[in-house]
Amino acid sequence: MGKTTLAVHWAHRVRARFPDGQLYVNLRGYDPEQPMATGDALARFLTALGLTGHNIPLGEEDRAARFRSEVAGKRMLIVLDNAAGVRQVRALLPGSGSCLVVVTSRDSLAGLVAVDGAYRLDLGLLSVTEAVDLLNRLIGRRAEEEPVATALLAEQCARLSLALRVAAELAVSQPDSTLADLSAELTDRQSRLDLLDPGGDPYAAVREVFSWSIHHLPTAALETFRLLGLHPGPDIDPYAVAALAGVPVDQARQNLAVLARAHLVHRSGPNRYGLHDLLRAYAAGLATRKLTEEQRAHASRRLLDYYRAAATAAMDCLHPAEAPHRPSRVPSSATIPDLTTPEAASAWLDAERFCLIAVAAHAAAGGEYAYVVSLTRTVHRYLIDTHLIEAIALSDQARRSAEGTDDPSALAHALRLLGAAYSRMSQVDLALECQLASLAEARRAADPLAETLAYLGLGVALSHLGRGEEAIERTRDAIAVATEAADALGQAIAFNNVAVLEQQHGRYAEAGEHLREALSRFQALDARRFQANALTNLGVIETRLGNLTAAAGHFDASLVILHELSTPIVEAHTLDKLGTLLLRLGDAPAASERFRQAVRLFHQVGVPAAEAGSLNGLGEAAMRQGRLDDALAHHQEALAMAEQTKGLHQQAQAHLGLGRVLHALNEADRARAHLETSLKLYTALRMPEADEVRTTLTELAKP
Repeated sequence: MGKTTLAVHWAHRVRARFPDGQLYVNLRGYDPEQPMATGDALARFLTALGLTGHNIPLGEEDRAARFRSEVAGKRMLIVLDNAAGVRQVRALLPGSGSCLVVVTSRDSLAGLVAVDGAYRLDLGLLSVTEAVDLLNRLIGRRAEEEPVATALLAEQCARLSLALRVAAELAVSQPDSTLADLSAELTDRQSRLDLLDPGGDPYAAVREVFSWSIHHLPTAALETFRLLGLHPGPDIDPYAVAALAGVPVDQARQNLAVLARAHLVHRSGPNRYGLHDLLRAYAAGLATRKLTEEQRAHASRRLLDYYRAAATAAMDCLHPAEAPHRPSRVPSSATIPDLTTPEAASAWLDAERFCLIAVAAHAAAGGEYAYVVSLTRTVHRYLIDTHLIEAIALSDQARRSAEGTDDPSALAHALRLLGAAYSRMSQVDLALECQLASLAEARRAADPLAETLAYLGLGVALSHLGRGEEAIERTRDAIAVATEAADALGQAIAFNNVAVLEQQHGRYAEAGEHLREALSRFQALDARRFQANALTNLGVIETRLGNLTAAAGHFDASLVILHELSTPIVEAHTLDKLGTLLLRLGDAPAASERFRQAVRLFHQVGVPAAEAGSLNGLGEAAMRQGRLDDALAHHQEALAMAEQTKGLHQQAQAHLGLGRVLHALNEADRARAHLETSLKLYTALRMPEADEVRTTLTELAKP
């Protein structure tokens, strides 16, 4: 009927009435493969509203509640396109009278009218005059010269805009045929259809127009169109089409161009194409009817192999040293794009990440459980450094797939990937649970790589819970297992991690020794991301020891590497630590800028525990500049975030900062309360900052 076009056109016209913004989502309610889950739609809305990582709840009900909180009192326009039914929509309603929601659907959505106060606008067919006018504009003078044939063609298309556009493009592509001839051909096809389906369903008419249109396609384009019905993702690029069809990429591009001119696919972005859901369903039906089961299986196999091969190439470009920790490269006959530069590799992963999740779900539905785990392990580093919501979604799919196998090694890897993502999102209890289960499965499988990585993940989770000594022991276990297995990268990562834990407990000499060992190993392996991380950690130790020039050199060397890579989390940590160094050097304004950059990056990726630390840094820098109100606000925000994420270290730092600011504001009692809380936390964590707090409390007690 043109529901989406009408809704979007109207939304553009009235957007000035909604100054707080607009939200749009295609719910794909009639997609034959994967309608969008309500929880996924909510995650996209919350992301669009500026939330990331830990701030986006894991459960659908919690996401719906957070969404309603975020839009409460705002004047926003929300377009929910292609809804399957009331259940898919209801959790996406804002619950705020200041917002307006427009829903398009083939369903009448009677429940929204009866319960939620919706107003239903039924779109009828275009009138004969409107349909003819559309054909006149699309076809041109030929339509005006054959008014009778044009009117008949409009009726044959059931006066539906999608069918009219497809028919018009077919007419334009055959300038030597009269519209009367084309209409007669369609009449013949529809007469045969009526014998099979006399119900007069307008969608049957649309499908017959599709059938009529593809009958005129070149054979190669027709075969491509059928195969597009097997693709599970929201859109597709020529390389994936080439893999699906088993043809060269140039031919895939040509076939897509033919289909785009015929309005059978549409451009969804640079070099990317999508299908209207009716066309997708039609293509899927053709694939089922016209292709043998063996042909469909081969096409799906080529597509799955292509995505895994391309993802492997992208990750090998971005993180070559981690290849031994990823699944072995699986041969693929498909041509993959040039992914030999970090920019190209990152761009491909960004563009394809939703397709990768859809492909994994498709593979899982087909029982290809090992493939799901393999693909997830391949792209894990990229997602956990940049897109935590997608990392959770894919890792959870891998866990569920691994549970469908009798492969404890696969389950161990899937669990530790999910645990690592939970750690990044500060879901520390879930992270610990996953890593403990991963370790058990790794031992059952006698898989030293899985065991090493599970110990490392367990150390991180325990550290976040304030169980530092246990974290050190588990990380030392990782060193032992990796050493026995001759896993050079695993050893180096474990040395780095244990050094960070030792540094937090004030054991700077041991930490420095382990870090230099880690750095040497990373350099030998050309593990540049980890080199940068180790250099940053060395800078922290040198700052603690008062070797500020050496610390600055380490931070500068780290940033040189990070500017070449797409690793915002490591860059944010380096900027944060550089801010601390600048405070020690007495340059509070420069420190503030570094802390602000770190906050932005941590917030962008969604690492709230680390973001709290940078907010504390901003508070300290503001106090150094005499901006006590700003300092108070930064530390309060950091404390709230740290309490939410159970980040004990950052809670202690926030209480220390608040105590100092309140002392400067002559609020001695409140200052003492915060300082005493800070002392308890630092003492329990066995961190050297406890001595610093005691000194501050002593000064506060002086008359």
